[in-house]
Amino acid sequence: MISNTKIFAVTGKPILHSKSPNMFNAMFEFANIDAAYVRLAAKDAEQAIFMFKSLGIQGMNVTAPFKEKIIKYLDIIHDEATILKSVNTIIFKKGKLHGYNTDYYGVTQSFVDAGIDIQNKSCLVIGAGGAGKAAAYGMHIKGAKVTITNRTPSKAAKAAKIIGCKHASIDTIEQLVASHEIIISTLHQNINLINEQWLTKKHIIFDANYKGSLLLPLAQKAGCYIVSAEDWLLNQAVAAYEIFLGNKPNKDVMRQGLSVPSLALQKHTISTIGLMGAGKTSHGKVLAQKLEYVFKDTDEAIVAKQGIPITQIFEIHGESYFRNLEAQELATSFNSQHPHVLSCGGGIIVNDENRKLLKNNSIVIWLYASPEAIIKRTDISKRPLLQVENPLQKLHEILQARKGMYAKTAHIIVSTERKLKGHTTNKIIKELQAL
Repeated sequence: MISNTKIFAVTGKPILHSKSPNMFNAMFEFANIDAAYVRLAAKDAEQAIFMFKSLGIQGMNVTAPFKEKIIKYLDIIHDEATILKSVNTIIFKKGKLHGYNTDYYGVTQSFVDAGIDIQNKSCLVIGAGGAGKAAAYGMHIKGAKVTITNRTPSKAAKAAKIIGCKHASIDTIEQLVASHEIIISTLHQNINLINEQWLTKKHIIFDANYKGSLLLPLAQKAGCYIVSAEDWLLNQAVAAYEIFLGNKPNKDVMRQGLSVPSLALQKHTISTIGLMGAGKTSHGKVLAQKLEYVFKDTDEAIVAKQGIPITQIFEIHGESYFRNLEAQELATSFNSQHPHVLSCGGGIIVNDENRKLLKNNSIVIWLYASPEAIIKRTDISKRPLLQVENPLQKLHEILQARKGMYAKTAHIIVSTERKLKGHTTNKIIKELQAL
């Protein structure tokens, strides 16, 4: 069986905090589209592309710090992405990886939504990374008088040359703030270079960090007009959706998706899902140890209660009987008052109720390794579903059948292609800490 579910993703580092899945999944549900949008954690752009190809993902959004680094792995770069040398949207089309930039549109459309005419207005862009260049470019082509600055002067100069705007030294930041009406900051949320005393009610502040920043409270106190960073996120996503699906989404529906509360660390459970042999138990135990959580494995719990191995449960009673046991075990797993890591059997997601229980009661981590990697490190004799002539082919078939369900259940995908328990669990912990 082959899943018809289209999978889309967003990648970056960190990425678990991203609200992009909220918007896209709300639109998929509204339009009755069999699709899922999930966060993809990657150590670098190369790994992100590997997972993109390996999982057959149709489209992917790219955020910091991969927007520039990912370009070398793409086949065709389109329009503004070529100018900016920054990509935030990728699709796989006719055997080629295509890269686009919708960030610049997200910026300018946010000002349109706010009813602000940017024509001939002075605009200071702080930061010359992927987001900064996109903001400067968008404002420039829409008629604003743009100056870009950066803590590395050469980077600002290079960006200004590409865009056709001015650049200035960050050492003159006080004078720059005083002489510009619009201030766009694309710095990390924990970095602010602007003193509260420099801000006045004449300033329009646009900070790229929708999770909040050090700048925004100062701007609010000074009485500045603030353009919402969530509007930037929304508008670039609207443009990306059109690239992904070939039609315009309902913007109001996607905006409503943004209003869904941010993902927060559940007090009860972190759940691991994925194919057999992906490392759900081994990595889960290490994760629980590092977090000082209780560890539980649904398969181990079933074996303990039944008194026989899973292979024998399958032989004696069949797969349907086992799936019922699995569902019963899962239903009781969320009653614990102690935070715990729950390792789930590979097929637990075939049950609709199981998927709902997992997603609504825990942070769900899809541990992914390619079938080729899994076969190399798996004791096939202990895997009932692999008792066939060609286990690798069977594993590919299982992945094709289940990957859509994994994507609809998971909050984040983490690679276990290389069996490095400490590396993987540290990556997960960093993602949790960034929430």
